[in-house]
Amino acid sequence: MELMTTKSKNRPSYAGRSLLNRLLLIYVIALLLSLMILRAETMLVSHFEAMFPFPFIVNVLGAVMLAVLLVCASAWRLQPVIRELQEDASSSTGRGIQRDNGLTSTALIRLYRMPYELLVSVLLLGLLISASFHLADIIQVWNDEDKGEYIDWLQLTGIMAGEQSLIMTVALVLFTSVRRLFRPYMMKLQPLSGSFDGRASVSQPLVITYTCTFLVTILSLFQLAIVTARPHESMEPYKFGLIALFYFVIGLSLFSYVTMQFRQELRGLIRDIRGLVGGTDIRHAHTAPVVHDEAGELAVAYSELQNRINREYESLERELKMAYNVQQKLLPPGNLTIGAYHITARCQSYREVGGDFFDVVSLGPSRFAVMIGDVSGKGLPAALIMSAQLLVFRSEIRRNGSPSEVLARMNRQLCEAMGEEGCVSIGVGVIDLTNNKVQYASAGHLSPYIIAKDGQFTAIECSSLPIGIDPEAVYEEKELQLKDGDRFLLYTDGLIEAIDRTGKMYSFEGLEAEIATWESEGDLSAVVDEWLSRVDQACGPGQDDRTVVVLELAGEYRSALDKLDIPRGDYGDVAAAFDNPFMTREWSLRSKLGEERIIALKLGDWIQERWPECGIKEDVQSAVCEAMINAIEHGNKLQPNTYVTVIAQIGGMLSVCRIYDEGGGYYPRLSRDEAEMRKKLESEDPRGWGLVMIDSLADYWTTGRDERGFYTELYFMRKLQTASSG
Repeated sequence: MELMTTKSKNRPSYAGRSLLNRLLLIYVIALLLSLMILRAETMLVSHFEAMFPFPFIVNVLGAVMLAVLLVCASAWRLQPVIRELQEDASSSTGRGIQRDNGLTSTALIRLYRMPYELLVSVLLLGLLISASFHLADIIQVWNDEDKGEYIDWLQLTGIMAGEQSLIMTVALVLFTSVRRLFRPYMMKLQPLSGSFDGRASVSQPLVITYTCTFLVTILSLFQLAIVTARPHESMEPYKFGLIALFYFVIGLSLFSYVTMQFRQELRGLIRDIRGLVGGTDIRHAHTAPVVHDEAGELAVAYSELQNRINREYESLERELKMAYNVQQKLLPPGNLTIGAYHITARCQSYREVGGDFFDVVSLGPSRFAVMIGDVSGKGLPAALIMSAQLLVFRSEIRRNGSPSEVLARMNRQLCEAMGEEGCVSIGVGVIDLTNNKVQYASAGHLSPYIIAKDGQFTAIECSSLPIGIDPEAVYEEKELQLKDGDRFLLYTDGLIEAIDRTGKMYSFEGLEAEIATWESEGDLSAVVDEWLSRVDQACGPGQDDRTVVVLELAGEYRSALDKLDIPRGDYGDVAAAFDNPFMTREWSLRSKLGEERIIALKLGDWIQERWPECGIKEDVQSAVCEAMINAIEHGNKLQPNTYVTVIAQIGGMLSVCRIYDEGGGYYPRLSRDEAEMRKKLESEDPRGWGLVMIDSLADYWTTGRDERGFYTELYFMRKLQTASSG
């Protein structure tokens, strides 16, 4: 109820009281304007002194009283309109409310007819007042048998013609003003539907305004002709000429105003239609309703077309949003850590979906592949090709072969499937974690950069045709060596071809000037985000997709087995036990806090069953539980429709638990310095406690990504208990 009251207070312009107040204001202004004209005309020709012998202030009060009487009469006439507007103002649903169709129809008819009724009433009332005032003169002239009777009739007719010019001018002002006042109320009550009513033709007010203007001019000129024909009169003809010109200007102005109003409505519709033809987004555009005349019928047709296009837009927008979500799920997370490499990737689409893509694929314990690609074209067609090529790459990179061989196989498949309909530039690098060597091949992609720790950079020239052009193309491959602190930069042409507000292209010079400023100790993801933000500020969103992938080598790689330093003994080859575990189990749960305990209990019981003498059941349960909580909170963002998957493997000496999330992963950072860890545990800030607990309970842990998504991997050693010698 409070909401309804507030909304009613915020909409006083459509209340019945407001309508009457505005109507009173129009009447007062029109009558005062007529008094001013009378005053000016009396000063010129002393024509109305006998008709209005009272002081000016008395005439003003009389005009105000007459305006009040007119408002009272109008209020009686507009009762259906006032009731309808008051009901609408008290409703909280506006035009969507259920109205009484009969009352609404009556209100619309009254609003439409009122200006015409007012025009006729003022003309008849003015004629009656003029005739009543000159009744004695008419009788005298009628009974006069003098030969000058014709001249007396001519004089009387001229005087009354001047009076009717003034009355008709006032009536025309009232007609135009009241019609303009009523028009928004008619729009408010009348929905944009229904058939065209010929009685509401826009030609009617134009014809009436033009006719009244013509009659005012004729009457004024007639009065001027009579004065000119009486040379013995002291009145100077040029003064009547000025009066006639004044009336003509007023009438012409009103006619122009009515015409301009009609043209303004048509121009608004024409502007909207041109915007529609020109491809302007009209989903949030609003076409003002108009009365059902010719312009109103055009507005109805356009509104129906606009609504239909809006529905198509909304359907297309939903489909594009679904396509965007699918595309984002196909891409790996923007921040990854694999071995000693920190990987930061950003993909900005020019439209809802785009043709740029990248991928990071695990190829075993000591290798992974990184790829960046750019499909020719933009929008949905490019996105479809991008999705297909991303899946093809993941399939081909896991088969035997170097990056150049992978590109050759992808090229043949694309040429067979698409012919010459599409081509894709791709850069592929396979990184060996044990020696930090990169096997890199390019299919028409831009040269990558190796940025050394000291800020020096080198562009790697490796040129070949994009895939999808020549099925027999051969792709060059190079071997690169990365050192500690090096960064490996891959990017697409949307970044290089970005143009700033002055028309200058970002170019390779801008790229090299940027990477020369990078600090080796800075946070990689922050460096990339700030860089792209500066490009956006300088060049705007641009006309193409932009993708950047940066790999940073931070430290020396050691395999999990090397770090664990597992002894060999009766349990056989530990590496074999790691690669081919004795047993594997898998669990999945929804991203709901609390359910992780169920899986942790099952895993602990399984560990106890396989390794009964170790006594690490509680450590495994606590560490895995914390890893699952991180996956639920930071990876899946507590979204209940996502899952966390746990894959546990138990061998002779080693147990490995992988915890997958579906939300793109997170970027855990933990200092393993004992003082820092102790300080963290003693602080009141709970953030990071889970990582500290995992680090203290598991023998080793790391993060990575494979075809199933982002994962946290925990390693637990089987700790043997030796019997004491007796």
